[in-house]
Amino acid sequence: MILPINTIIQNDTIYHLENLNENIDAIRNIVDISSSTVANEISAVNTLLVAFSIVFAIVGIGLGIYISWLQVKVSEMSKKIAEKEEKIIRLANTVEETDKKIQSDISGLYAKLRNEETLTLLHRLEEEPQDINNLADLLLARPLNSACFPILKQAFLKLKSFGPEINKDDFIAPNYKELYTMLFFQHYLRESILDNELRADIMIDFQNSMTCAFKCDIIKSTEDFCQALSVNNAPFDKVAILVDYLKALNQSRFRNLIELKNIFQDNLKKDILVDAIDQCRKDKVYLELFGVKAPHESTKTANSEITNKVEEE
Repeated sequence: MILPINTIIQNDTIYHLENLNENIDAIRNIVDISSSTVANEISAVNTLLVAFSIVFAIVGIGLGIYISWLQVKVSEMSKKIAEKEEKIIRLANTVEETDKKIQSDISGLYAKLRNEETLTLLHRLEEEPQDINNLADLLLARPLNSACFPILKQAFLKLKSFGPEINKDDFIAPNYKELYTMLFFQHYLRESILDNELRADIMIDFQNSMTCAFKCDIIKSTEDFCQALSVNNAPFDKVAILVDYLKALNQSRFRNLIELKNIFQDNLKKDILVDAIDQCRKDKVYLELFGVKAPHESTKTANSEITNKVEEE
């Protein structure tokens, strides 16, 4: 049976429409799947980006901390290098100055070295006072400054605490005590006379100290002695101690040294010197330095002068 053309056309149209709908649905499904896939991929990418951002942030923080640490280390190293450089410059300047001193002021440098050696020797005495036997000659032959006095005094007081052993005489050399008093006499007579702990020991050994002194030593010591007697309110009898000094001097080889007479007259009050000379005369000690003679010598001199006059007439 032959269908009418309208029916055939209608059927074809319906078929094509159904196919078109199926195609649209298929396309829609494909689009949905594609959108879902893209969305998943975008989500995955976002997740990766977040993860990478976190990682990069952590790495960045770590790098920042590391760079800061390196900066601190570099800064410390730079500071140390600068300090080392300054130290090297100071050392170079010191070496240069030392070289200049050696070249231009060798005597001053030697004086400083000698002073340090002197302090070392005195500290040795402070530790072992009886070693004075080995060190006295060195200390007597060099100048001692004011810083040495308390060390020498401490060594001497420690020696005295040993008892009578310090006064034991030797056939060749003076005893320990005399060696110390010679040092005080030569270097620190002013300080020793004014010191209540030393004065008596120094006075006892006046004669021995003068016997061992040279001309320059006795002049310096006499000047120091007069300075001590010139101190106001001195804690001792000035006339009495001057009498002891003059008596010892009168028995030494310096009894006629005119420089000493000038020192006494220029540095002591006249009444103190006159009283001391009179006291020596009363004690039958006739001071040649001041022209004081024994009575019988004065008589002999007067008789001699009379005889000479008679002979001349």
